[in-house]
This record gives sequence, C-alpha cells and structure tokens, in this order.
Amino acid sequence: MNVRDYRPDIDGLRAIAVLSVVLFHFGWGQFSGGFIGVDVFFVISGYLITRLITGEVASTGAFHFRRFYVRRMRRLFPALAVVLLLSAIAAAFIFSPEHLKRFSRELMTAALSVSNIFFFTVSGYFDVAKKFQALLHTWSLGVEEQFYLVWPVLIVWAMRSGRRILPAALMAAAIASLYYAQTLDDRSAAFFLTPFRIFEFAIGASLVWLIKVQPVNKLLLEPILLCGLGMIGYAVFAYSSETHLPGLLTLPPTVGAALAIYAGRARYTGLLLRNPLSVWVGKISYSLYLVHWPLVIFPAYITGEPFTAIERVGLLAVSIALAALIHYGVEQPLRRPRAQADGGNVRFMKGLAATTLLLLVFGASVVLGQGWAWRLSPDAAKLLASTTREIEMQGECQYEIRGSNEAFQQKFNDCAAKAGKAVLIVGDSHASDLFNALAHNGARRHVVGVADGGCRPIGPEACRYDEFGAFIAANRDKLAGVLFVQMGGYFLTDLRHLPVDTDGIDETIDYLTRFAQPGIPLLWVGPQWEPYYEVNQFVATMPTVERPDYLRNSAVHIADVDAAIEAVVRRRESPVDYVSRTGILGPLTADQFVIDGEYTYSDTDHWSAKGEEVFGRRLLAGSARLREMFGLREDRETAPDT
Repeated sequence: MNVRDYRPDIDGLRAIAVLSVVLFHFGWGQFSGGFIGVDVFFVISGYLITRLITGEVASTGAFHFRRFYVRRMRRLFPALAVVLLLSAIAAAFIFSPEHLKRFSRELMTAALSVSNIFFFTVSGYFDVAKKFQALLHTWSLGVEEQFYLVWPVLIVWAMRSGRRILPAALMAAAIASLYYAQTLDDRSAAFFLTPFRIFEFAIGASLVWLIKVQPVNKLLLEPILLCGLGMIGYAVFAYSSETHLPGLLTLPPTVGAALAIYAGRARYTGLLLRNPLSVWVGKISYSLYLVHWPLVIFPAYITGEPFTAIERVGLLAVSIALAALIHYGVEQPLRRPRAQADGGNVRFMKGLAATTLLLLVFGASVVLGQGWAWRLSPDAAKLLASTTREIEMQGECQYEIRGSNEAFQQKFNDCAAKAGKAVLIVGDSHASDLFNALAHNGARRHVVGVADGGCRPIGPEACRYDEFGAFIAANRDKLAGVLFVQMGGYFLTDLRHLPVDTDGIDETIDYLTRFAQPGIPLLWVGPQWEPYYEVNQFVATMPTVERPDYLRNSAVHIADVDAAIEAVVRRRESPVDYVSRTGILGPLTADQFVIDGEYTYSDTDHWSAKGEEVFGRRLLAGSARLREMFGLREDRETAPDT
C-alpha cells in the first residue's frame, strides 16, 4: 500500500471494534453487543483487500497471488503463532486432561486456519462450555483467512470478465449470503461458517467504488460519520447474545462501519477516529484481539470466580501491554522481509512451516496421550477417574433401552417371567442417573431405564419415550410402577434463574397423565442438585488453589423448582404422586461433593458412579414410596454413607 493511501481513521475504527469486543468479553454488561466488533473488522477487511486487489489489477494489468498470500501470512501468522505457543504452555500447566485434549484440537485447527469449522462441528448439546475454550476467538481468523483464499480469485476473475461483472458478482454474493444467514435454521453454521459472512466483506468491498463519489460540500461528511458511529454504538449497547445474528440485524453495525469508512476523512468529527490514542490502539488491535481472550479464560479457569471491576481494569491493562509487546516485537519486524529478494520470504515460509508443525505435534501428542494425565498427582488422578467410573448392575434384567421394538418386548417378557414385575424409569439424561442409583441399591431385579438426553415432554422435539404410553397400557400386568425424572433447570430461565415455569409443570403433569394405568403407581421424582461446578475444571490445580466456597453455584433455585412441582402436584387432581429428591438428600455440601476421594458428580449436573451409589442408598432409605417399588438390598441396609 502506498503511504499516501494510509487511512488513520480506519485504525481509529479498528480501535472501536476491538475495544467493543474486549470490554464485552471482560464482562462489562453495558457492552452486551460488543461482539459486533468482529463484524466491523470484516467490513474493514472487505474494503482494504478489495481496494488492494483492484488497484493492483488496474495499474499493472495483473495480480500476483503468490505475493498477496505471503503478505497475508506475514501480517497474520507471527502474532498468532506467539499467542498459540504461549497459550499451549499455559494450558499444559492449568487445564485438566480432558480440557487439554479439547484445547489441543482447538490449537491444531487454529494453526491450520479452520478453527471456525471445528467450533461449528462441536457445537451442540454436549459441547464443552465456552468458558473453557481458550482459542474460541480464533474462529473469526479462520473466516478471514478463508475469505483471503476465495476473494482474490473472485475479484480477478470478475475484472477480467468485464467491468460490469464485478459489481454484479459482489451484489449477488452479498444478497445470497445475507439471505441464507438470516433464514438458516442451523444458527451455529450461520455464525461460524464463511459463506454466511460474505455479505459483510461485500459491504466493505462496495466502498471501493462508492467512496469515489464524495459530496461537493465536505461538511456533509460530518453527519454521515456520526450516523455511522451511532449505528455501531447502537448495536454495541442494544444487542445481546439473544439477537438473531448474523442476518438482517447485522446490517446496522456493518453499514455503520461502511459509513464511517466513507466519511472517515471528515474534518471535525473525523478526529474521533484520527486522534493519536485511537490510531495507536487501532495499530495494536490485531494483537490485542489475540491476547485478550486467553487472559479471560485461564485466570477464570483457575479461580472459578467472576472478575471484579478492579480485576477487569487490570486485565485490560495487561492485555494492552502484551498486545503492544507483540505488535512491536513480532508483528512489525516480521511484517515485511528485510531484503526485497525472495530469500527473506523463503526463510519466513520455512519458519512458518516449522512453527505450524510444532503446534500440530504438540496437539497430536496431547490428544494421543490422553491429555497428558501424567501431570496429575495421585489424589487428583483418582478424583478425575471417578467421573468416568461406571456403576455395577445386579443382572441382565436391569437395563436401559433405546426404543420400543420387538426385541425389547421379547426381553421384557423374558425378564418379567424370571425376575418379576418391572419398574420403568422414564425421562431425560437425569433418568439415567436415577436408574443406576435405584437399580444398584434396590432389591428389585427387573428395572428398565428409558432415558433420552436433553428431551422433555414440553420440548420442541418428540422424545424417545413418547411411545411408551401404549407400551405401559399393553403391559400393565408386568409393571410395578413408573417413575418420571426431568432436569430441574429446564423449568428455569437459562437453566438457572427464576421465575419457575409453573405452566410448564402443569403441561408436564398433563403429559404424564397419559401414562397412568389403574393399579400402577406413577411417581414424579423431583430434580437433583445442579451445582454447575465443572468437575474437570479444577483438577489440575487442586493441590495449590483453595476453594472453600466452590459450591456456591449450587444456589440455582433447584429448591424453588422442587417446591413448585410439589405444590402443583398437590393442587392438581391427577394420578401423579411426587417424591422430593432434594428434600430427602438435603443440601449438597462440600463434604458430600467429594466422598472417599471421589466426586459424586461426573459433570455440572449428573451424578457419578459414587453419587449413584451414595445418593441412591439415601433415597431408598428416605422414601417409603421408593422402597415399596425397589426394596433395599440386604448388603446396603447398614452400609455407611461415606
């Protein structure tokens, strides 16, 4: 780029974009839509890259793809490599084996510029919480780098095909991208994948032609710039994680960014962008974006505490200092070869290949080495192993099924003949916990679990156990009871917050009433505690970090859900009876969370084998209704709780 083409106002716009993202990620609630700073970056990239390509083709009649891609690698990879290497070192000391394995997959895909595709493929019900994804922010780099691969080819082809082809091609790509981004049902795909972001780059690209048409009266640039900045500001402060993005609502911040670029040379309001501080922050914005997210993840992983206001200010200061070091110590020195000959680029590409190989080897060794579990102390290793230990069942007639079919009916009949009547335990993944707990500790030999993870009667999709109403009616002479279980958090906003959804409780009772048969007890067994304590999170640092209050997050209003269900059941005249699990088990305290050196939970809300052993015994001892159905194994009647 010619020095005369430099736009300090664009660096100022970069400053607004990166600070919006950083302040949002650091937890300042006012910046609830700060993530749209990434969209502003996409607009800037679309403008600058399209200007570079069209300018080179127009002036030389050709485009040097090899030189373009080497410049992009020099611009992006050095700082990224430093952050990836430092993050890998930190993760090796901090993360548990399971989370280090996940990090290593993020690391390898980030090094190969496909992390956005990786995060898309792993998103969903069983996705690891985002608070453990130290390289989640690299998804946007994957989008940019994939854009760099495709965009020059499209632009050069269109320019060689005729002057009118290029604007039409850009408009067609933008409209198609925006349409599918807005209407696609799979929101993870729309968010992470490059085709659904093309319209943002195209908005920036259009400025290459629009910016040539400047108003005669330069004072008109003043309100245009203010309007553009206002549109960005509106999105930063008004949007939230619930906003339907990307799509039509992406237009205010992206069109706002385009207006800011168009009018960035405004004499007076342009000083908002061209002042020395904004320009300096914009110059280090790439490094700042790279370093800030790991600085959020790693401290939070160690402490498990939300950041205070003072800590957030400190993190911001540290992020800016590290970004400046990387910018001046890595970005700038490696951005251009010292000599104009290809020798400098050859050395750079060899270094790039070696660094990429090092990152891939590190990641592969962690994944193949089961997260380097050798890093753990014996006590921590035992604690971690307890989350995957499986409970022992008493016989072949205690089993879980995937659906009602002829094979199941035959097995059910055979077990009824030799092991007696069955108890059916129906529900979501928490039903699997209860099945293990009661089958293991009870005396009943015929117990059937019908669990469907994430599913509930009033959910958007049909559950696997919908068909069991007919099965219960057809086999009522072989059934001793039916139990229903559902995760309590489903009756709370965001799984945690009040108010309790009492209408949902009523609808669930209506659903269960369809299962009712004369003479067959129908019990709703209430929710278990959902501490939202990630059991893998603190294993690696347990010997050195004190956490006397690490179960404070168990106050997620599950007791309120339990009380609400019990109240609705009592009010309703229905065949459904209720057993309060939290009432029998009492509060989940620290000494009940770890027993005999084992976790009683396997993750944020499911019991481990130890929990199923201990809590199942207590449930049977504390509930006459459950003892009527399951009995109590003789070797469990006097067994201690710990």
